[in-house]
Amino acid sequence: MKHFSTVFFIALSALLLVPAFLRSKPLSQDGPGVVVMTPHNEQIRFELGQRFADWHQREFGTDAHIAWSTPGGTSEIRKLLQSQWKAAASAGSPYGGDIDLVFGGGSYEHGVFAKPSFANDQDSTISVPHGISQDELSEWFPTPTIADGRLYDEDDFWIGTALSSFGLIWNEDEFEQLELERPMNWSILAHPKLMGRVAFVNPAMSGSVTTALQSILDHLGWRRGWALIRRASANARSVSGSSSRVPGDVAAGEAAVGPCIDFYGRAQVAALEAAGVKGRIAYRDAAGQTVVDADPISLLRGAPNPDLARRFIRFCLTSEAQSLWQLPPGDPDGPERFALRRLPIRAEVYAELGDRMLDRVDPFSEAKPAAYPNRAARSFIVPLFSAMAMDHRNELRDAWRAIIQHPSFPKSEGLIMAEEVEDPELRAMLEAFDSLPPIPMPNGKTADLNDPEVLAEVKSGWLRDGFQSKGWWDPESSGTMALQGRASSFFLSQYRKVTQH
Repeated sequence: MKHFSTVFFIALSALLLVPAFLRSKPLSQDGPGVVVMTPHNEQIRFELGQRFADWHQREFGTDAHIAWSTPGGTSEIRKLLQSQWKAAASAGSPYGGDIDLVFGGGSYEHGVFAKPSFANDQDSTISVPHGISQDELSEWFPTPTIADGRLYDEDDFWIGTALSSFGLIWNEDEFEQLELERPMNWSILAHPKLMGRVAFVNPAMSGSVTTALQSILDHLGWRRGWALIRRASANARSVSGSSSRVPGDVAAGEAAVGPCIDFYGRAQVAALEAAGVKGRIAYRDAAGQTVVDADPISLLRGAPNPDLARRFIRFCLTSEAQSLWQLPPGDPDGPERFALRRLPIRAEVYAELGDRMLDRVDPFSEAKPAAYPNRAARSFIVPLFSAMAMDHRNELRDAWRAIIQHPSFPKSEGLIMAEEVEDPELRAMLEAFDSLPPIPMPNGKTADLNDPEVLAEVKSGWLRDGFQSKGWWDPESSGTMALQGRASSFFLSQYRKVTQH
C-alpha cells in the first residue's frame, strides 16, 4: 500500500489531462449542428461525436457536428430542464427551443421527461415522440425488454442506446487485510468488518445511485432491502454527492468497497491497469441482484434541429456506433482513442463482436427479473434515505456500532435480521434499528411503511401532494419534505432506543 498512493495519483493526473488532449482535435464546425445535453464523460463525447461526423458525411454527403452541453448528472439535467419549463410557463413562452437531445442517464429520468410538466397540459412534456418507425424499432430490438426492463419507451418518447448494470468495486489489499471473502452480491456492504470502510453516495444527488438502491429493494425485497441500505450507510466512511467518487475512493484505498455503476467500475480498473497497477481493484456485478437499465436518448420539445437529431438517434443504434461501446482502441471497428467499457443495447452485437469485446458479458442471457418489483418504491428512496442516513449520521453509526458489538451478534457473513437471532435484547435492538415510520392517512388511519403494500397510496397522498388540503404540511413546502421530516424524527428516536439498551 505504501507505494500505491504515488502510482494512483500519477494515474489520476494523467486522467485529468484528458480534456485538454481531446480538445487538441476538435470536430469541424462547418455544416449543421445538433445540440446534445448529456451526463456522459468526455471520452464518450469524443468517440461518438467524431464517428457521427464521419458517418453523416458518408451517408448524406454533408458535414454535421455535435455541440455538447454538460451541466452535470441526469438528475441535474432534469432539474435544469424542469426549471426552464417552469420559467417558460410563467412567461407565457413556448417550451424548449435550445436543446435537441438528452443523451444518456437512466430510463427513469427519461420517463420523467415524457410526462407533462404541468397538470392538464399535455403539451408540456420535456421530450416528444421521436418519430422512429416501428419497423426500425423491431429491426434494432427483436424483443422490447431485457429481464423486466424496457429497451425503448412503448409510447416512443425515448430509445435506449446502451445498457447499464450495477455492482461492487473493491480494493483487493483492503479485503486481504480485513480477511474478507471477495464480494458476490450486495450483502457484503452490511459486514461489521467494513465499519467506516464503505464508499457510498447520496441518491438525492445521483439518478444512477437511486437506480442502484432500487435494484437492492427490487431483488432483496422492501424490508430486507432497506435493512441492507441502512447498514451500508452506517458502514460508510462518508456519503458523497457524486457516483463517480466511489471508484476513485476505492482505488485510492480511502474505502474498501462501494456500490458502483458498471462502466465506472470497469473504467477505473482499466485506468489503473494502463498506469501499470494490476490487480489492485476489481469490479463485479451484484450476482442475480442487479437491474439492467437502458441508457436512453430523448428528442426534446422545440428542438431547433429535429431532423439532424433523429439522424443522431439512428446513428447511435447502428452496428458501427454500438461497436464503439465495447471494442478496444486499435480494433478496425473500435474507438479511436478511448476504451468506453459500456454494454451495447442491441442483442445481435454481442454475437457479432464475440471475443473482440473488452468485457466478456452478455446481459441478455444473464439478466434476471426482479423478485420483488414495486413501481412505487423508487419515489421513497430519496426522502427515506435522507431521513435515515443523512439527517442523523452520528446517531446511525452509534446505533449500528452498539448492535455489532453486542455479545450475541452472529459472526456469520451476510445480512442479519431480528428474526434470525435468539437473544431477546439483540432482537429488540435490530427491530428498533430496522423499523420504518408510520404515516398518517385520512379518516384517522395510519400507513405502516414496513408494509410495501401501502406504498402506492402513501405516494399518491404524500409524495404527489394528494393530501395537501389536509393541512399536514406548510403550503410553502411539499408532502415529500413533510414525510421526510416525520421519518427523520422517527429514525432519531429509534437510534436512541438502540443505544439505550
